[in-house]
Amino acid sequence: MAPSEILNNESDGRPGEPLLPLNALRAFEAVARRGSVAAAARELGVTSGAVSQQIRLLEDVLKVRLLERQGRGVSLTVGAAGAAPALNEAFARLSEASLRLRQEAGSNARVRLGAPGPLAAAWLAPRLKDHEIDLIADPAAEDLDRFRLDLDIRYGPGPWPGYRAVRLMTESVAPAAAPQLMAPYGGDWRAALGALPLIHDVSPGRDPAQPDWRAWLERRRMDRPDIAAGDHYARPEHVVAAAAAGRGAALVRRSLAEAAVSRGELISLVADGVTALDWGYYILTPETRPAPRAARTVIDRLMALAEPFEAAGV
Repeated sequence: MAPSEILNNESDGRPGEPLLPLNALRAFEAVARRGSVAAAARELGVTSGAVSQQIRLLEDVLKVRLLERQGRGVSLTVGAAGAAPALNEAFARLSEASLRLRQEAGSNARVRLGAPGPLAAAWLAPRLKDHEIDLIADPAAEDLDRFRLDLDIRYGPGPWPGYRAVRLMTESVAPAAAPQLMAPYGGDWRAALGALPLIHDVSPGRDPAQPDWRAWLERRRMDRPDIAAGDHYARPEHVVAAAAAGRGAALVRRSLAEAAVSRGELISLVADGVTALDWGYYILTPETRPAPRAARTVIDRLMALAEPFEAAGV
């Protein structure tokens, strides 16, 4: 029997009919949906080896191959590909049922909150350490629809069709550097930015309004022949970490650099050097279902936490 026939075979409810291992099915569904073992492992919070072991277990039980292993990648066999949509729908229904059970638990239920990884680690985690919230960093776009999340914070311009979006807070960038790098310049930021190494944010998905060093310096009638030299990082939190480590001056996002500034690891270089961005952080909930009571409580808490951050201005 083909994998699709086995996995889609409906039980007639007879006692003692064997069931396939749920964890193995979950691992297979995640690999099929995400397209790789590594991505599935990140979603499930386990190692790639653990996911592969579950897939092999399912293959042993079914006596059929589900994945074609090609080098470091995998692809679904024809039969497995036919079964994947049914499993995806089944786990979506399980997630929905779990959500409804959590709603019955009332306002004390744990809330699963998705957020961009950098914001989750730098801004949310320190503020939510005393709350019944599970932070899920960099969730898949469909996780909110599939009931794997109660709320999702996204960074962008909005709107997001199919979702209710509440603006949580704005974002801005400003030049910053480690205090020891600025010491020789006595507060002369022009001299510092004419000599210090420059750290570049080349992360994908940036706000088009976010300036690079060339644009920022040109607005202040400054130029550097070596403008392209220096470290380049594809994640904004790495830009902050490199600047705090003394690698050079960087244009850092305020929400991600806040903790480093408060610890004295970074100092802002120019009082009027802040650039407000067009994009912001939004809390999303699906239009197709109401947010649970516990999630609504978390939304109120997040908005209250963002108020002082917003009041401080760009």
